[in-house]
Amino acid sequence: MTTLRPQFEEALSNIQINGQKAKRAAEAHTEVRGVLEEDPLLLSWGVDTKLIGSYARQTGIYPGKDVDVFVKLTNLDTTASPKDVFDAVWQVLGTKYGSRARPQDRSIKIDFPHEPGSDPIWTPFAVDAVPAVRDRQRWAIPIRDRDLWSGESGQWVTTDPEHFSKLSSELNTSRSSPTVGGRNAYVPVVKLMRQTRRVHLGDRRPGGLLIEFATYEAWTRGSVNGSEWETLFAQTLRRVAERLAVAPNEPIVDPALGTPVDPAVDAVSLLHAADQFRRLADLADNANRPQSNICRAATNWRQILGSNERTPNVFPLPPGCGPSGDPIHPATPTRRPQEAQGFG
Repeated sequence: MTTLRPQFEEALSNIQINGQKAKRAAEAHTEVRGVLEEDPLLLSWGVDTKLIGSYARQTGIYPGKDVDVFVKLTNLDTTASPKDVFDAVWQVLGTKYGSRARPQDRSIKIDFPHEPGSDPIWTPFAVDAVPAVRDRQRWAIPIRDRDLWSGESGQWVTTDPEHFSKLSSELNTSRSSPTVGGRNAYVPVVKLMRQTRRVHLGDRRPGGLLIEFATYEAWTRGSVNGSEWETLFAQTLRRVAERLAVAPNEPIVDPALGTPVDPAVDAVSLLHAADQFRRLADLADNANRPQSNICRAATNWRQILGSNERTPNVFPLPPGCGPSGDPIHPATPTRRPQEAQGFG
């Protein structure tokens, strides 16, 4: 099999959140965290903000529209009222950002609009602030149904996003985890999987986090092996397709909690995603067959990874390959007729 390592490296660069976008994201979440950590009431509640989500795990993909901030209130536990906690955080951010701050089911979204002179492709962009209280050794966030916030039980949902970040980092850097050319491979493959999900599932469930959970499961079980991107990516596509197919009866687990993902994804969505990933795994396997020429293989990977706001083709073609998957043969130079020789 001819390796397409340079093309995969460029594809990973195309889906990377970097440059001005990464700088802007860092500035935005730092600003929001600073606002929260200066509020007197939240300070009395032991406010301690942390960056969580795909940005924290470095598994986010371009354009990276949302950054999640975990607003840990270390002096409160699940005996506190979700409404009181949420309203306090909302009050701080609403006062600072006005109409740019909008309450969601259990978080506050702060929009960072397009700045004059900046590339409009960077927008929309937002920071999601998620209030959390202690739940023994873990944390809890408000349930989505606000009508239940005043009830006696079921007001909070246990979570531990920081622990999942730690688990992801450990897997990525583990000596037993595959590498490509000395580069830790798990996090880059998660990005490839998230890009694939976004292109082929769009707004349909399951979301990127559940696909990441399934990828984590496959890698921790040692079901993915190799030393090139195409091998690792193809195997991951197949393992995730297989996992999604049985997920209606064997729920995918949140690695940080060891419990099924909540809320559960409906069976129709899971099976639809399984079919999509199975089809894409077939494309990947065909690309990796020994008899597949490098140009046809590249067009398969291009179909799998699709496009993003940065480029119409995340996966580049190798030199000498046409978009149809056929090699481009250089034109044979036309011989010019010999000129008449002069008389000597």
